[in-house]
Amino acid sequence: MLNSRSSAQMKRPATRDAFLVAGVTIAVLTPFLNKAFHIDDPLFLWMAQQISMHPGDPYGFAVNWYVSNQPMFSIMQNPPLNSYYMALMASFLGWSEPAMHGAFLVPAVAAVLGTFFLARRLSGSPLLAALLLLFTPVFLVSATGVMCDVWLLALWVWSIECWLRGLERNTFWLLLLSAILVAAAEMTKYFGVAMVPLLAVYTLVRERRVTPRILYLFVPILVIASYEVITKAKYGQDLFSNAMLVSWNENAKPEQHFLPQLFIGLSFTGGCFFSVLFYAPLLKRSREAGMVTAESGSPQRVRPVADCKPNFQILLAGTVIFVILVPLFYFGAARTALSLGIAIEGALFVTIGIGILALALIDIVRHKTADSLLLGLWVFGTFVFAAVMNWTITSRTFLPMAPAVVILLIRQLRVPAMVAAAFAHGRRLPILPLRKVAATWWLLLPAALVSLLITIGDYKLASTARIAAGQFQQRFRDESGSVWFEGHWGFQYYMQPWGAKPLDSEQHGLVADDVVIVPVNNTNVSRKPSAPTIASFEQMNYAQFFAITMSRELGAGFYSSKWGPLPWEVAPVPPEHYLVFRIK
Repeated sequence: MLNSRSSAQMKRPATRDAFLVAGVTIAVLTPFLNKAFHIDDPLFLWMAQQISMHPGDPYGFAVNWYVSNQPMFSIMQNPPLNSYYMALMASFLGWSEPAMHGAFLVPAVAAVLGTFFLARRLSGSPLLAALLLLFTPVFLVSATGVMCDVWLLALWVWSIECWLRGLERNTFWLLLLSAILVAAAEMTKYFGVAMVPLLAVYTLVRERRVTPRILYLFVPILVIASYEVITKAKYGQDLFSNAMLVSWNENAKPEQHFLPQLFIGLSFTGGCFFSVLFYAPLLKRSREAGMVTAESGSPQRVRPVADCKPNFQILLAGTVIFVILVPLFYFGAARTALSLGIAIEGALFVTIGIGILALALIDIVRHKTADSLLLGLWVFGTFVFAAVMNWTITSRTFLPMAPAVVILLIRQLRVPAMVAAAFAHGRRLPILPLRKVAATWWLLLPAALVSLLITIGDYKLASTARIAAGQFQQRFRDESGSVWFEGHWGFQYYMQPWGAKPLDSEQHGLVADDVVIVPVNNTNVSRKPSAPTIASFEQMNYAQFFAITMSRELGAGFYSSKWGPLPWEVAPVPPEHYLVFRIK
């Protein structure tokens, strides 16, 4: 009777905190519902519109995305499940920005809640873990788009939670549900297939033997194999294998060098999870006990845990690494000409990135449990794929490791001794009362502030394309000649509906009186179109926020490291430039 009463008392705060997490997530993202479609959003939207008309043929159309018209299956390097979701939601809500972004509140809330419930098992403060996830730059910026990454994260974290719970309870339907979620994840983004070896290794280490329960993981393997067969028959290409070959071919190019790529990967890791910096002073010293987990409810031997006080050893070590990295970054470790300010910010990001990888390694060495191995492989596996194996380094590919990073951080924080006492008596990992961890909660404020500033900067950047396209429509819609444009991303999405046409490099068709518009800070653009003669030229500028996610001038490349070695930059941001040419 006493145990059931205690269990009910624990469930009530957990339920309350879960509703709080969901409410905060919705409240934070609601102001961004009118964000202009940005970067690769149009590809997912166009595929969803194709699905709404031809559900069995998601890739059955062509698009000019790489300066000439090409089949969609050769451009889109992602599976179609995210676009199927968009098509479904659009049938009820429509295709407007608020409708689509509103639909993507669902995966955002699911990802944060999944982190909350997984952190109940693996750390001492699920509420803190969930809010830390929300207020990491990579999550908040990604959650304001309609690409597939947040859905992948939601499916990823819930599949792990179901798998761990299924193993703990020996419940077949939870294991099957987890396998189905893994299959859904890999049909949302191909990297989801990495969960199969991750869960298999975890199970083997946890069970210390080969168990028939691993057979459930054949479900996602069969799904991806079937997908290969179907796409080969329909489009003449194995789309999963083809996406892997694209990354392999890009990384095999002679200009790709391992050390600069590693530096940029660490820079993106630190910038994506910048919120970790605010909690670094509260990390435990190496001689202090780690935050242990109660695997299978077994008792753990625990040493005393210190109170929350700054750890000057961590600060000193981080400062030394940072000072060493500044000249390395400045003199070309990132293979980019950088200003001193950008080099300092890059060195800080790399220092944080090193610290995150060290957290994962220390947790494995200190605890030597299957849970530690799960978190470590989760972090290192994602890092290797994002920094070394992907065709370009982009913040979105680091997003799947976000829950593991915040859980590892909390596991290494100095927490009240009541947690250690609970483990010493063999009880499950407790939910820490808010008053017991109040000393760490105020650090969420600067984490939230930085993440929101970066998200606002990305919002403003996306808006310039929509504003510019609207102004060009007002000005040129009655032109006698054609209106052409270079560049893609959201700018293309807003230019095409009113009759402007993407310039085709293979057959541009420019004639007298045509207009060509070039957004300078965009992909696949030239500052001067290939035309016989140009009668006039002008430049239009749009002011920006003081935080930026994509700028070649500042070295910020949140969506592609080809723009620069930093995922974001806080600095005086130059305006967005649009060039207008008149052909004579």
